Amino acid sequence: MSSFLRIFSLEWRALWRGKTLAIVSALSLGWVAMARVFVRGDGTVEGAREMLLRFSLSGAAAIVAVSMLVAAAGSLAKERDAKMLQLSLVRPVWPWTLAIGRIMAISAAAAAMLFAAMALHLAVNGTLESGCFHVFRPVLPSPEEEARIIYDFYMNDPNTPVEVKKAPKDVVLRLLAQRAKDNYLTIPAGDSATIKFAAQDREGGAVRLRFTNLYDQRRKVEGEIAFGEAKSEIGNITQAVNVFPLEGRISGEELKIANNSKDSIMLRPRRDIALLVPADGFAANYFRAFLQLCALMTLMIAFGVALSSFLSRPVAIFTVIVALIVSEMSPSVIEQYPDELETDKIDKIGLVFTRFAAKAAHPVSAMNPLGALAENEAVEWEALLRSLVAAVVFAPVLLALVPALALPRKQPS
Repeated sequence: MSSFLRIFSLEWRALWRGKTLAIVSALSLGWVAMARVFVRGDGTVEGAREMLLRFSLSGAAAIVAVSMLVAAAGSLAKERDAKMLQLSLVRPVWPWTLAIGRIMAISAAAAAMLFAAMALHLAVNGTLESGCFHVFRPVLPSPEEEARIIYDFYMNDPNTPVEVKKAPKDVVLRLLAQRAKDNYLTIPAGDSATIKFAAQDREGGAVRLRFTNLYDQRRKVEGEIAFGEAKSEIGNITQAVNVFPLEGRISGEELKIANNSKDSIMLRPRRDIALLVPADGFAANYFRAFLQLCALMTLMIAFGVALSSFLSRPVAIFTVIVALIVSEMSPSVIEQYPDELETDKIDKIGLVFTRFAAKAAHPVSAMNPLGALAENEAVEWEALLRSLVAAVVFAPVLLALVPALALPRKQPS
């Protein structure tokens, strides 16, 4: 423990002496302070608040995360290249302790700067008065299960392109699964539809809806929603997201949507509907979001330190930057270019790599709580605890084994 504390203290002081803490703090705090000057909402208080949360906190978190990831990627590599690690390793200090001490020190520095940025955001924007909601989505088959269910219907549909019908089954199933989130439910005029949720029995809540129509035109929507005894009139415009409070007791498993409009309306069950149940206040949710971001940054920093144990400093920094770019771009590439049926071999190889990168990065990117925070969605304790255990406990312990194995082999004989 004493070796760990010494390494933790030395790394923290190195970050301070090298002005890393001062520079990154100034950049992140400056970003938060200036956000109000540049951010423009939709004319409403709620819209301005959401934009400030997304733009201000996302920018500050990105500055801290990227800076600390680069510092982590160069930490061991810089000293190894300068032949200074031998002084630490002969004291003796187990390489695993050396790595875990640096991971925790850099993570603590990132948490401190993030805390300062989030505290300044509250001081400048004052958004403690709102609450948050538990979010329940419809109970649906997984995208893969849905793809298997509709595969035969899709292949027998005369409107399905011939090249799709000739394609390998696994390719078609993958394309159908990718597009499952955009499958629409149509409710004809004067008709109704039911959508299944997990069983509910509670007083009060709301439903968030976004309707569209066949031609994506703006039309007025009229109707009613009911969940057990709880009901609400819906007056909406297609393409707009609205929240409708439910009056009465929410019970059962089915939400009924009645369309009293003159035209058919459509919505995507996976994206356009959610049941909102009151949770706790914004302050508690804000704190949970902070802890979730700390867990995310610790995971990234542990990855950077692991790379720095066997790669040179420029290569380690280049690798983590490329990994960040690829992980951020992969979902957009898959979204914009999902159909590999007309691609050449080079493009197919690229799509395979992109899908792999998206799957590998999804557990990490899914930990980002700022989108939920901006939309008043609760950062759930269960998910937070899983993240803390996985990213703050297991990941650093396991990734520190890489330096434990690599550093002794990287030292000159």
